[in-house]
Amino acid sequence: MKRGLQIGRSLAVVFLLLLGGCAVLPLKSDADLRAPAERDMLADAALAVETAPWPKRDSVSFVSLLGAADETRLTRAQAIAIYLDDLLPTGARFTQLAVDARANLHAADRLNHIALNAVSSPRLSMSDVAAVEGAIKALRENRQIYVAAARQLEKVGEPIDARQMDAIRDAFKIAIKQLGQTADALADQIERDRFETYAGPERPGQNRYSGT
Repeated sequence: MKRGLQIGRSLAVVFLLLLGGCAVLPLKSDADLRAPAERDMLADAALAVETAPWPKRDSVSFVSLLGAADETRLTRAQAIAIYLDDLLPTGARFTQLAVDARANLHAADRLNHIALNAVSSPRLSMSDVAAVEGAIKALRENRQIYVAAARQLEKVGEPIDARQMDAIRDAFKIAIKQLGQTADALADQIERDRFETYAGPERPGQNRYSGT
């Protein structure tokens, strides 16, 4: 009888330990459960910014950096020529160019909104920062192509709204600056999280991406 009582007590202790072990398991919060979807949303928004109505221009290859010819690389001039050929109607192509540019700016504004909301996400990673940084690079390239394409249209005698083009150029500058500041905020938050986790030396905030 006494032995049975001891066994019962032992089982009770084990049961309590198991309950205690379960009690300390971290429960996933709603924010944790939403994090993967938020990351996908940010990546999709960045991709929308990088999507343009012309072939994506290749980056400078290692071979070309060494001075060798790289005939397969699409140049900016070629991208502009392809884009102008696709613009319609002839004689009023600037109207469509302005629509395309503003659509790109709208995509950038959406990305900035999503990325700002992600700053408080519990699962930030450098891939989030890289997505925003890639969009910033695309915006800089797109701005140059839209401006150069408008100048080409002006050269062939098509009507150009100079004030509207100036407004578009300024809007790109603002969008690039805003996304740069948001990328800085994301990177700073990641460093802050790492500092709190590993108790490492705190680094002052740096403006890594906000140049225009």
